[in-house]
Amino acid sequence: MDNLNTGDEKRLPENPIQAAQPDPVENLFQQALRAKNELASSPAARVAKAPSRIKPTTKVKGWFHTHPDVLIGPIDVFNPKEEGGFSDDPVFILPALAAELRAESSQFENAIREVNGYLAVTRAGALYLVLIPLPDPATGRYHPAVEQKIDALEAARAGWKRLEWNKDERQYDEYTAKEDVANPKWPEDVSDITILTRAFGERNVIKRRDDPLLVKFRGEA
Repeated sequence: MDNLNTGDEKRLPENPIQAAQPDPVENLFQQALRAKNELASSPAARVAKAPSRIKPTTKVKGWFHTHPDVLIGPIDVFNPKEEGGFSDDPVFILPALAAELRAESSQFENAIREVNGYLAVTRAGALYLVLIPLPDPATGRYHPAVEQKIDALEAARAGWKRLEWNKDERQYDEYTAKEDVANPKWPEDVSDITILTRAFGERNVIKRRDDPLLVKFRGEA
């Protein structure tokens, strides 16, 4: 009978790698946090916030402050009276086309106005390009209400102003803020080109005689 305990018994070599134990499964929140950390550590370009639009307008509402150095113009805008279903938002029109249309009819002469623009901001932070018509070419004078508005816009370069239309007096009641209100924060770039681009963009510009607004105004639509 063979001796089973000879001392020469061969043994299987020990495996230095123990049987792999499965890693604990990450739950949903562990996976989310790990992905978040990996994303944060990788370089990525930040999305810059688009500058807010500057609204072109002929009316000033509420408390406003005007930029101390900005006066844009003269520029031409198409701004017919409210009847006829047209928006009261002025539309930029190219100068050569404006001159051509004014020569076409008195209808266009009244609808296309030459204006200057003041950059204004409200207490809520909304930016406006306040458009003021140039003096009457025949008299060289402003309408009294327009002159009053210009005075207020000029005074608002140094403080907050407010205008309320008085129907009985047919002029503005003007108010000046007496409490200490912080000066507004202005855009860094207030060049004429930048302001006009932010106010009118590409859509609110009339470039051709067959622009839909002009066609509608002629009654050809």
